Amino acid sequence: MLDRPPIRIGNVSGATGDHPHAMSRMVRSGNVHVITGDWLSEMNIAWNAITKQECLDDIMQRDIRVVTNAGALNTDALYDKVRALCEKRGYADCVVAKVLGDDVSDVIMDRERRRDVQITHLDHPEESLESWGFTPCCATAYIGCWGIVQALRSGARIVICGRCTDASPVMGAAAWYHGWREDQYEELAGSLLAAHLIECGPYVVGANFSGLKDFLPELLDIAFPIAEIDPRGQCTIGRTAEGGGRVMKKTVTAQLLYELQGHLYLNPDVVADLSGVHVEQESENRVSVSGVRGLPPPPTAKVMIAAKGGFQAEATFYINGLDVYEKAAMMKNQPAHMFKDSNFSRLSIELYGTPAENPTSQQAGTVSLRVFAQARRKEDIDAPKFKVPIYALRMQSYPGYHMNLDFRTMVPKPFMEMFPALMPVSAVEHRVEMSNGASHRIEPPTKIAKYPIVRPSTETHGPVDMLTFGPTEWAPLGSVVHARSGDKGDNSNVGFFVRNDDEYAWLRNLLTVSKLKHLFGDDWFKGDPERRVERVEFPGINAVHFRVLDNLNGGVASSDRIDGLGKGIGEYLRSRLKG
Repeated sequence: MLDRPPIRIGNVSGATGDHPHAMSRMVRSGNVHVITGDWLSEMNIAWNAITKQECLDDIMQRDIRVVTNAGALNTDALYDKVRALCEKRGYADCVVAKVLGDDVSDVIMDRERRRDVQITHLDHPEESLESWGFTPCCATAYIGCWGIVQALRSGARIVICGRCTDASPVMGAAAWYHGWREDQYEELAGSLLAAHLIECGPYVVGANFSGLKDFLPELLDIAFPIAEIDPRGQCTIGRTAEGGGRVMKKTVTAQLLYELQGHLYLNPDVVADLSGVHVEQESENRVSVSGVRGLPPPPTAKVMIAAKGGFQAEATFYINGLDVYEKAAMMKNQPAHMFKDSNFSRLSIELYGTPAENPTSQQAGTVSLRVFAQARRKEDIDAPKFKVPIYALRMQSYPGYHMNLDFRTMVPKPFMEMFPALMPVSAVEHRVEMSNGASHRIEPPTKIAKYPIVRPSTETHGPVDMLTFGPTEWAPLGSVVHARSGDKGDNSNVGFFVRNDDEYAWLRNLLTVSKLKHLFGDDWFKGDPERRVERVEFPGINAVHFRVLDNLNGGVASSDRIDGLGKGIGEYLRSRLKG
């Protein structure tokens, strides 16, 4: 099989609600064997593209497979809809498969059953589910790729998954196409990295990239990526012919660093050691990635446990003119005083932005002040407890008072709390059901290895005095350094890399854990100043990577921050002055 050409896998969705034309474009111009997407919503608009006769016809006529996690927590319903759609369009013989087992709610919600299953916190083994303080209502396990492989080997043309890992659709497609075994760790690790690079869609083609100024006119209607994976697991990243953006060494490096947890990328099927990874530009819009090592998988699967956290509401005020900070102080004091006896579980009053000096418009000189509250019970944050008091402030506020007139933001809405956990892979009932009547149970891996929950962290190896790098001047860090940041639950990650090889020694000596905390500035003290920071180096891509635990005030489901996903942290740190 080593002489078989690479499989070409196109990604058409990086998140729920991604570009509605991506599927039809990929079918039309991608020349791919398999199409994957990270949807996690059966109502995602991208699936509307497959309802068009020309798109479904092309998928069938070109012998393309489709693998998606769009089933979310209702995989059966989407499976039924896709089968009905195929029959309606005249493809009754199209085999559709559903991959099940990710929903482990029955185990987690039953105290008796979960006593027999060891559940540990993903990052803090000292924390238990019993001491969490919330009642689980849902739990999903991140299942691996072998159910997808089995479905494709059994003739499925369309494979519907629920909460598989983000990488599983690509890994499953590559393992099916190349006939890999579960112990071919080098190959699986290579496909894991390929999946990581394309799973966020246009990100690797120039979206969310700190070097956007270099090709700004091209960053319009950005193309979606294609991964070519050869029999050895080596990958080359490209893109569809239609759309803007570029696949460059820099865009691939940025995406490689996105949402990493250190050198080891854990997955239920393999662990990829990325410490020796290299990225090279092959030609225009073609970048190859190599140097990944494969290791046996862990004995556990990641599980995200959700609970009803309560209700939240917010209001935004706008401040402009002179004495902005005094006006903000006045406005902060008002709700802080008004809500001092409330039953809120959280109250955050934050000023966003810096007013321009001598602004040429009112807009340029305006900042916002956000009042955000959460409560465990709806009656503690309903209109009499939040909206009415907030609205009453308008007649005793700062000069020039005006606020967001969309009062719907002050109506309580529910939010979720999340408990990221690990559970034994053996406790997950991974299985496949096919529209042709076949069903398959997927056994857990036969060989496993244990990895520490607390990730290793290393400071600069062989540090040198920064003065040896010559004279300096004050400039933003981002004038010479790229960065990409993201989230995993309540944790932030941020990877920094330089443009040229001769700048890397300077970068890795500069960016110590202490320096990162300094760059965070006031933000470092908005959380526990003793929170853990893990640092590793990637010399093959001139990068230094940090993982900051417990940095997002609960993460996207319950955070009080406007950047609850940590997407802007890297750009903020790049803007900090360094001399």
